[in-house]
Amino acid sequence: MASAITHFVAGAALALPALESAPIRRALPRWAIPVSSGLLAVAPDLDTFALRALGLPYGTFFGHRGFFHSPFFLILISTGLAWMVAGRGCAWLAVLWSCCAITHPLLDMLTDGGSGVMLLFPFSERRLFFPWRPIHVSPIEISRFFGRAGYILRSELPFCAAALTIGVAGLLAGKLKRG
Repeated sequence: MASAITHFVAGAALALPALESAPIRRALPRWAIPVSSGLLAVAPDLDTFALRALGLPYGTFFGHRGFFHSPFFLILISTGLAWMVAGRGCAWLAVLWSCCAITHPLLDMLTDGGSGVMLLFPFSERRLFFPWRPIHVSPIEISRFFGRAGYILRSELPFCAAALTIGVAGLLAGKLKRG
């Protein structure tokens, strides 16, 4: 998996243009837009807790990078959360949160380890990687991450920079359009 840091940065950065969205600002305070989006981008890795608590093997349907990493599930959960937060006015918030959450499996597909991501569920349970895999996999155990943090974060830096560039450019474009 990519690190939680990079997952958060990607989700939060790509949500920056939503700071100019009136429908989303009606649902959330400005500060909560990138924070909630970053947290939803990290959330698929919570499956590791279920993996350990229930004794599920890594590569099973509900194991790490399985069903809970599928865009199908991420869209359902993001839409449900948006409905709980914003009620019937949740459409744009659901789109935002779904897109930010889906950055998670896409980044994981760029890693050089693990068993791939169940990206195409419900059409396929096959686990996939992109052909190009430049991100060094981050260990599931936090204690093991710190010994390799520099090595991992250096491989993730271009993706964080790209997400920040896209997010800031979108935010500035929105401000220019309004201003």
